[in-house]
Amino acid sequence: MGFIRRKRTVIIWFSAAVILTVLALLMMSLFNKKAQLPENWLFTVDGYAVTDEEYLFYINEQRAITADYFYRTYGAEADEGFWTRQYGENHETPSEYAKKAAMTALLFAKEEQIIADERGIAPYKSFDELKSDMGEENTKRADMDDTGETYYGLPEFDLYQYMQYLSNARRPDLVETQVKKTKMSDVELQDEYVSRSAEYVRTADELTAMVAIDGQTMEEKVLNRLDISKEDAESLNFWESLAAASVGETVIGKYVDEDVVATLVTKPEITNLTLGEVKDSIINGRAESDLRTLIATRADKAKIKYNGNQFDDLEVNKIVLSLQL
Repeated sequence: MGFIRRKRTVIIWFSAAVILTVLALLMMSLFNKKAQLPENWLFTVDGYAVTDEEYLFYINEQRAITADYFYRTYGAEADEGFWTRQYGENHETPSEYAKKAAMTALLFAKEEQIIADERGIAPYKSFDELKSDMGEENTKRADMDDTGETYYGLPEFDLYQYMQYLSNARRPDLVETQVKKTKMSDVELQDEYVSRSAEYVRTADELTAMVAIDGQTMEEKVLNRLDISKEDAESLNFWESLAAASVGETVIGKYVDEDVVATLVTKPEITNLTLGEVKDSIINGRAESDLRTLIATRADKAKIKYNGNQFDDLEVNKIVLSLQL
C-alpha cells in the first residue's frame, strides 16, 4: 500500500511539474515576443515594438483624411509646402495632424491585437510577420485561382486591406468573449428594450401587389422575399423598395431579370418582437460597445516607451517625405 501511495504522489508531482513547465514556456514566449526589439524600432506600445516602417505605414493611411480636413476647415490645397504650413489661429500643421491621427489608429490596432492575443483568439503578430503572412495569403489565393478553387474576398490584398481582413475575422470572437464579461440587469435590459422598441420588429417576407411584367396586363401577385436569391441584388432592392412604399404607390424596376411595374396592395405584416426574442441581440450590442470602450481606454492608457531620439529624428527626416509620395 505504501508503494501505491508513493507512486500516486510521484504521478501528481510529475503532472504538476509538466503543467508548470508548459505555463513557463507560454510566459517565456509572451515575454520574448515583447522583448524582441528590431534595430529600427521607434517606440513600444505596452512592450510591443513599433518600427519606423510601421509608423510610416499608418502616417500614409492618414494622407487623404488629413488633406480633406484641411480643405474643409481652411480651404487649403495639398500643394507644395502644404504638409509643413501652419493654418488657422491654432497654427495647425498637416504633418502634425497626420501624426496624431496615425498614432491613434496605430494604438487602436495594437490594443485590439493584444486583447485578441490575451484572450487566445489570435496570436500577436509583428508588422514584419503581418507582411509575410499577407504575401503567403496572396500566393495561396493566386494558386487557388489557377486551380479553380473557391475562396472569399479579394484575389489579392494590399497591406491595409489585409489588416482590415484580419480585424474583421477576429472581431466576432472578440465580441463573443466580451459577452461573457458583459453584465446587464433585468432593469437595464428592459430600459434598453423600451428605448429602442421601434427597431425591434419583424417584417414578414410576403407582400401583395398588382404586377405587370414587360408591359403585360397587371395581375395581383404575392411576392415572397425568400424566393429571391441572395445574389440577386436587383430583385432584393426592388422588393425592399416595394415593401417600403405606401399602399397604392407604384414602383418600377427589375425583378427576377424582368422589367416590372408594381403597385402595392398590401404591405408586409410587421410584428413587434418581445424582450425575450431580442435579449441576446441587446447583450451583444452592449458587448460590442463595451469592447470599443475597452480598446479606446487601453489605447489612451497605453505605455509608450521611445527609443532615444529615433522618433524625433524620423519626424524631421522622413515624415514629410513620406506624406509627399
